[in-house]
Amino acid sequence: MKSLSIAFLAAAASFAAPQAEAAPRGPPVAEEARIPFVQFRGIRDFRAEGRDLLYLQDRSRNWYRAELMGPCIGLPWARAIGVDTRGDSSFDRFSTLIVEGERCAISSLTRTSEPPPRRKRRA
Repeated sequence: MKSLSIAFLAAAASFAAPQAEAAPRGPPVAEEARIPFVQFRGIRDFRAEGRDLLYLQDRSRNWYRAELMGPCIGLPWARAIGVDTRGDSSFDRFSTLIVEGERCAISSLTRTSEPPPRRKRRA
């Protein structure tokens, strides 16, 4: 009886293995992040990439990528940004950016290695 159950398990494992390998794998999904203590100088630096993407650096020099729900008109030229965390001390995807009086909602906040290098200005 034991040899029959072992043979059955071996057959089932060999049948299941090719199906598991054949399953398509998509790109890895980045985990949502939080920047703690944002009201106490938690954000050290920021860099805008167009109107709907922002890179933030926390005080530990870790970089985060914030994707916005829509275009934030003044973001490419902003010298300062504000944040509304709705009473929490952490900045996350439920927080809001404030740029020149405009409220810009965050759709995703993920950790990244560092932002791409800045483009050089033409002379």
